[in-house]
Amino acid sequence: MNDSLLYHLNLLAVSATAIIKNAELDSIVQVKPEIVNFVQANSISIVPELLVSNTNFDIITYIIFSILGIIGIIWYLTPDRFLTLFTTKSIEKIQRDGDGISKSPGLFFIGLFWLIFIISLSIFSILILDEFYATEILKAQNYQIYKIIVASFFGLFLYRFILSYWAAFIFQTQKLLKLQVIIDRNTQFITGILLLPISLLIIYTNVGLIYYIIIPALVVLQAHRIMQIAIIGKSSTVFSAFHIILYLCALEIVPILVLLRLVNNDFEI
Repeated sequence: MNDSLLYHLNLLAVSATAIIKNAELDSIVQVKPEIVNFVQANSISIVPELLVSNTNFDIITYIIFSILGIIGIIWYLTPDRFLTLFTTKSIEKIQRDGDGISKSPGLFFIGLFWLIFIISLSIFSILILDEFYATEILKAQNYQIYKIIVASFFGLFLYRFILSYWAAFIFQTQKLLKLQVIIDRNTQFITGILLLPISLLIIYTNVGLIYYIIIPALVVLQAHRIMQIAIIGKSSTVFSAFHIILYLCALEIVPILVLLRLVNNDFEI
């Protein structure tokens, strides 16, 4: 009897355990991983990013290398004429010092280096606009920005040339004008030559810090040139300090403000 009672108790325990285990197994929820592909992912949003790239820089590079080659040839063939472009001596004094006309730079070389300066300054201005106003640059098509900048600088220096010679003719100060022309020429020619390798460095390195170094240096160089012109004017008894200030404003500041205004209107900068 005891054996049968133990048998029945064991049977009940085994049955209850089996029921519980089955209940636990039934209550387990097996979660299958949901495979999400690119098409099914509705939460993914693609935002296009505009990357500004100016392919015209290749042409600028070719122009810079061509100009550097021309400068190198001139320096090799006529070193005396090349050096006279960066001297403070007058042409008459250069001719008295020796070799006569062979050491005079000549109108051809002066005109050529003025052209190089305008092209070099235009290229550097284009790089500045591309760095700080890239979106506005993209609005210009078919080299419009290049044409406007080069034409603007041509007009600017032609205006300064006419104003300088007109003032010298009115006040009979041709000797002072020669000194002013030499100082202005030396500063601008040096600036034009230095901007060529600097522009190449900017194009190939694309380092924005270069602008913050070169632009203040150019401002200091031009300020030194203006101070020298003011000293030349002060050496004459014809001009007072007020006349010199008016002359420098008309010669330097007003045309630059007009140029900036024109660029602002054309490209909405």
